[in-house]
Amino acid sequence: MESKGSAPIELSSLIVLLLVPLAPMLVLYEEIFDAIAAESIARHGIRLTVLHGESSDLELIAARFVSELSESWGKTAEFELECGTCQKGSLVTLSVRVGNSEAIQTAGLEPR
Repeated sequence: MESKGSAPIELSSLIVLLLVPLAPMLVLYEEIFDAIAAESIARHGIRLTVLHGESSDLELIAARFVSELSESWGKTAEFELECGTCQKGSLVTLSVRVGNSEAIQTAGLEPR
């Protein structure tokens, strides 16, 4: 029995067929990693901002903590801080964007 064919072509075809499903999984992994990073940066950023900041300098405090946290994740993060009047008892909202993922966390400024 004689078989005709090319082993290198068959091998490369098989490898391509086995590796094709990996590309979407790698893209999905990157999206999930960005979402987890955004959630973590937002959660810890708002906590640290509220605990360490005074109502007058919340934006600068948030910028420092978001920068440090995003650096620890190895990501670039953009953020937006909203606090209305920024008085004691106000709600502070931190929105963090990493890649295509966005996370929003809110905390209250404790009246002292």
